Amino acid sequence: MEKTNHSQLPDAELDIMLILWRRGKPSLVSDIHRELQEKRPCTKPAVHILLDRLASKGYVRVETVDAPVPYKLAAPLVSEEEYCSAASESFISKLFHGSWQGLIANLVDAGKITDADLEEISEIVNRRGKLQSDNNTKG
Repeated sequence: MEKTNHSQLPDAELDIMLILWRRGKPSLVSDIHRELQEKRPCTKPAVHILLDRLASKGYVRVETVDAPVPYKLAAPLVSEEEYCSAASESFISKLFHGSWQGLIANLVDAGKITDADLEEISEIVNRRGKLQSDNNTKG
């Protein structure tokens, strides 16, 4: 899957990506428009423009299906996981100078992370460390 140089999308483009990821299959522009309308007012031509922008950035593939009434299908080229990883890295890099510890310290200081959350984070880190350790001893 092609990596894109862009790590964060404007809200309107991200809304379209969220629809495509949730749908999990190539989708008709009219279906994307209908779902987007539930979240924000938009026109069908605006959806076409947003999809064209996403395509030019390498996030989606848009194809015209030749039929008696031609229609367009859009499919994501970047997975939600890839996008989240790149956006997280960019966010942490910009606001916390690349420091995950700075982010977590900020969240703790702001009262956004509870002791239970910290325990869960610790368990995740320990599990991951154990998995890496197990993989290193097998290799």
